[in-house]
Amino acid sequence: MWVSVSLFGRKHNNHYICRIMKKTITLILAAMMTISMSSAYATVSESTVSEAAAQKKPKKQKAEVKDVTFLVHLHCENCVKKVQENIAFEKGVKDLKVSLEDQTVAIKYDASKTSEATLKTAIETLGYPVSGKAGEAGHEHHEHSHDHGHQH
Repeated sequence: MWVSVSLFGRKHNNHYICRIMKKTITLILAAMMTISMSSAYATVSESTVSEAAAQKKPKKQKAEVKDVTFLVHLHCENCVKKVQENIAFEKGVKDLKVSLEDQTVAIKYDASKTSEATLKTAIETLGYPVSGKAGEAGHEHHEHSHDHGHQH
C-alpha cells in the first residue's frame, strides 16, 4: 500500500521518499569520508614533513670522551665527598672516581663541553690544590693548610 506524503508542496509516494533519503544519506556519507580522508592525508603529510626535517638535522658529533687523573691532596672521607658532590655536576663530566688512598681524582669528560684546565680549576676552587696529573714525573703531594671545618 502506498502512502502519499507532501514534500515541498507536492505529493509523493513512499518509494520516491526512500530514494531521496538514500541519495541524501549517500551524499552525506561521501562528504564525511572525503573530510576524513583529507584530515588523514594532512596528518600523514605533517608526520612525513617532520620525519624529513628530523632526518635533515645535522647529526650531533659523537662526544670525544677523554680521561684525566689529577693528583690532589685529600685529608679524609669528607674531602672525598666534597669533591664527588661538586665535580660530578661540572658540565661535561661523565664519570668521576675520587681515591683518598691514592690521593687522586680521575675524571672522564666530554672534551667538547669542558677541558682539563676547567676541571682543575673547579677542584682548586673547592680548596684542594692540584699538584699535577697522575703519570707525570716530578709531581709530589704537598700539604696544604686551610680549614675544612673538621678535625683530622
